[in-house]
Amino acid sequence: MAVILDYGLRLPVHRMAKLALSQGDRVQGSWGWKRDGDYYATITYWMARQGPREAQLRLSYTRDGEAIAYGIRLVAEPCRFGGLRWFAICPSTRLKVSKLYLPPGAKRFLARKAWRLAYASQHVAPGFDRLCAQRDRLLAKKLKSDDPDFPLKPKGMRRSTYERHLDKLDHLNAAMDLALIQRFGMTAEAILNNSGNLERKQE
Repeated sequence: MAVILDYGLRLPVHRMAKLALSQGDRVQGSWGWKRDGDYYATITYWMARQGPREAQLRLSYTRDGEAIAYGIRLVAEPCRFGGLRWFAICPSTRLKVSKLYLPPGAKRFLARKAWRLAYASQHVAPGFDRLCAQRDRLLAKKLKSDDPDFPLKPKGMRRSTYERHLDKLDHLNAAMDLALIQRFGMTAEAILNNSGNLERKQE
C-alpha cells in the first residue's frame, strides 16, 4: 500500500482517468507527486469503467499509520472539439469537480469547497503572491494557457516536456493551497467540520 507524506496534495482527476482508461476498462496503478525530480508522495488506485461516461475510482494509501481506502464516482462530459473530460463527484459535497485535495492533517481527497480553500484565499498567506506569480509565468510562457487546472499541450511541444511542465504546475498549485491553509490557521478536519456546521445553520 502506498504512503502519503504530510504535504498538501492535489489530484488531477481528468489526467488520471485519461491515462488509466487508455490502458483498459479495469486498471490498477499508482499516482505520485514529485519535487525536484523525486517522488515525495504516492497513492495506489484502481479504476473501472462502468459505462461510456462513467467510471469508479478507488484510492488506497496510509495516513499517520492508518490504512485508508474509499471509492469516488467519476463522470465524463464531451469536449467541444471531441473526446471526453473526466470529473469526480466529491464524496463530501457531491459537487462535480476536476480536482480533489488532501490538505495537511486530512484523510480523504475532497473538493476545494469541502475544505473551504476558496474562503481561505481571501487571506493572502506569506509567499502566496510569489507562488502565484511563478504559476502565472509557467502558464503564460511555457504552456501558453490561462487554464490553471488543465492547460492543453501547446502545438509542437514534446509530450515529455508537457508532462514536466504539468508536474511543476501541480506542485505550484498544491503549494499555494498549503500556504492558504497555513495562513487560515485551521486543521483540515476543523475546516471540514466547520463547513458542515455552516451548512446546518443555513438549513
